[in-house]
Amino acid sequence: MTTWLALLIALVAVVSVTAATLLVVRRRRVPRPMTRQQRLAAAAKATRELRRSAPRRRRGSGVGPSGVPDRHSAAIAENATYGDAAGFGGGGAP
Repeated sequence: MTTWLALLIALVAVVSVTAATLLVVRRRRVPRPMTRQQRLAAAAKATRELRRSAPRRRRGSGVGPSGVPDRHSAAIAENATYGDAAGFGGGGAP
């Protein structure tokens, strides 16, 4: 019985050492030179990740971030005021 136990322990040890060696060799494998297409794909992926991780304005709420005035309505009101003050009547040619 002890012989079988010793063989089983030896077999488990050999399998464990083999698995560990294969994992270390796989991790230390030198990467092959990248082609131009692979480099461009890696650069595009990195750019997408940077854009996704960057802070963004709130979108879809209809209201900008707090503290920023609504520039468009102010411009419309200003244009209406100046148009009325000009007194041309807005009718085109006289």
